[in-house]
Amino acid sequence: MPAASAPGPIVPPAAASSATGLPRARSRVRGWLTMGLYQPIFLVAFLVYSPLLLWRSLDRRHRSSLKERMGFLPKSPAGDDVVWIHGVSVGEVKAASNFIAQLRKQRPDLRIVVSTTTPNGHLVARQEYKDLPVVFYPLDFANFPARAIARIRPRCVLLMELEIWPNFLQAAHHRGIPVAVINGRISERTFRGYRLARGLLPQLDLISTYCVQDRAYQKRLLDLGVDSARVHVTGNMKYDSVVMGDHTSARATLRPWLSPKDELVLVAGSTHDDEEAVVVRAVDEVLARRGLAVRTVLVPRHPERAASVCAALEALGRPTVRWSTVGSTLPALDPRTVVVVDTIGQLQRFYSACDVAFVGGSLVPHGGQNMLEPAAQGRAVIFGPHTTNFRRDVELLREADAVLQVPSREAFPDELGRLLADAGLRAALGERAREVITKNQGATARTFDLVAGLLPAPAVRPQG
Repeated sequence: MPAASAPGPIVPPAAASSATGLPRARSRVRGWLTMGLYQPIFLVAFLVYSPLLLWRSLDRRHRSSLKERMGFLPKSPAGDDVVWIHGVSVGEVKAASNFIAQLRKQRPDLRIVVSTTTPNGHLVARQEYKDLPVVFYPLDFANFPARAIARIRPRCVLLMELEIWPNFLQAAHHRGIPVAVINGRISERTFRGYRLARGLLPQLDLISTYCVQDRAYQKRLLDLGVDSARVHVTGNMKYDSVVMGDHTSARATLRPWLSPKDELVLVAGSTHDDEEAVVVRAVDEVLARRGLAVRTVLVPRHPERAASVCAALEALGRPTVRWSTVGSTLPALDPRTVVVVDTIGQLQRFYSACDVAFVGGSLVPHGGQNMLEPAAQGRAVIFGPHTTNFRRDVELLREADAVLQVPSREAFPDELGRLLADAGLRAALGERAREVITKNQGATARTFDLVAGLLPAPAVRPQG
């Protein structure tokens, strides 16, 4: 991993425009122009989206989330110094875990509020941070962000990856609340869109510090006009947050159930539509060509797809069992039964019990899913060609010959069969993958050092 760039000065929001070299008046004009265009566009989007919001509000489970999205968040107790940490979905929530742990250890005086955008992210955040307030991020419309900020009263806001919403940033700026991006990344697609509207991006000036994962992301921000003193390469915090080891207790429970006759176990994690059928057909080819007995476990990225996944597999002649229907006494499985995991928070447990992990979102043009979780457990990892969302991770793993990436879905059955048939290859890939993760840890500490100046100073307690 590239070393962190030399720390530059922390720029408070009030100095943001001068730090970027933009005249203050010009920055304000750009800001008014941007918001003048942005507000009507978001209004149209909100009106289109509002029937779905109203329909969801009829369900009591969604009613509280709708209120929070409108800015009606729980009020922070008076006198608390609050740090607001936001992660869009599951990946960002998990990547933040080590940073939050370090923040709580070094600054126990601070109150931490965690927000997410997606329901799955919200659920995982509640599981990860049981004793912290977890809320939904407000819609970036009207006064929703300002209302949310007024109720939370944060002393600083930390945005995971690159969550830029103009209304929210303007509301924080007007209240003198510093905002930093941590574990920052900007995809090629997002960069191209921002570059087309570069003259209308004053919100980039409202972020005090950018802590980004690698130099490619740093260069993209610099190309968009962000001042170099505020952009620092700190590495990817995911490498610090992934759980190393074998999850011994989970493996001891799941492995005998999945492999009662020493079957090989393939776990396909975070799969998307159409990938499940590709995986099952590939396993059938492995059985036909090599005679290998393989237990297949599918963990769809979106658990609500489980019913349609099971229906599609049963149409292929494969019986299925849904994890949510399995009790504490694990039932015997037919040799051809496919296990479909339809609950959140189980993927790492099933990875611990597998011989090979296929990482989804990669055989379809989605951009891939997190391949570090199975790699950290020393599993042999295979995935397809579509991995733009994890470009740097794939580069590091491939440079170390620590994973198997197939060039197309047509090549997947042969490569999967080769991997399942070769225990030595699986062991070597797993060991090298662990080494890659260990070598690339440390981003959390570098990030913490850079944002420490944005945190409120510890309260001075009177002596005696």
